[in-house]
Amino acid sequence: MTFLECINRILRANAIIRGDTDTVATFADTQHNASLNIGILAVQDELINLIADKLIPAERKTTGTVTFATNTRTYALASDFTRLFGVPHFYRAADNRQLFEYPGGLEALQVTFLDYETQYSDPNYFYFEPAATKKVGFFQVPSSTENGDIWTYEYEGSVLVNLASDTLPFPNSEESYAFTVMAGRRFKFAFEDVKNEADITAVLERDRTYLSAKTTLFKLIKGANPSRSYGSVYV
Repeated sequence: MTFLECINRILRANAIIRGDTDTVATFADTQHNASLNIGILAVQDELINLIADKLIPAERKTTGTVTFATNTRTYALASDFTRLFGVPHFYRAADNRQLFEYPGGLEALQVTFLDYETQYSDPNYFYFEPAATKKVGFFQVPSSTENGDIWTYEYEGSVLVNLASDTLPFPNSEESYAFTVMAGRRFKFAFEDVKNEADITAVLERDRTYLSAKTTLFKLIKGANPSRSYGSVYV
C-alpha cells in the first residue's frame, strides 16, 4: 500500500470522501487539502511511534561500512540510519574482530581520557558523536597503520514515508489495513477536537477501535500463531 492509498482509505473511513467524490490523486490536491494534511501527519506520527518501539521488521534491512582514514576520529553513518541493530558493534569478519561502544559513551570517555581526540592507534571502542548528522567516533583514533581499514555495521534504516508514492513498511495488505485503522483514528481525533483535549495520545489510549487495531497489527507482525491454551501447562 502506498502512502497515497493509505490517505485515501483514511479519508473514506472518516467520510471525508463519500459516494462519487473523487479520491485524492496527489498531495497537491486542493479539494480536501486541510483533511489531506492532517492525514499525512497522522500516518507519519503513527509510523514514528512504531519505529520508536522497534516493531517494524522492515527497519532491519541493511549493512553499512566506515573506512578508516589516517588521524580521522569521526565518521558519518548511512543517511537513512536510525540505530544500530542488535548489540551495537562494528566488525571486520576477515580478522574476526569486533568493536563495542565505550562503556558510558562519549561523556565517560572524556572524563577518563582527556586526550581521547589525539590518542592515535588501532581503535578498541566506538562512541556516538553529537552532530547534525549521525556520526560515530573511534577510540583510539585510527592512525596511518589503520588507513583504509573497512569496518561493517548492521543498522535499522528509516522507513518513514514522505512522498505519495512511498510504500508503507508492511509486507502485506492485512498489516497495512490494520495500521490504516490506527492512523485513521488519530486523524479522526485530530480533525474533530474530541472533548477539547489537546493530548490526542491520551484519547487514543482509551479508544477501543485504536487499541484493537494496534493489537491486531502486533499479532500480524509477530508472524506466529497465538497460544490456544490458557494458563500454565503442567507435565
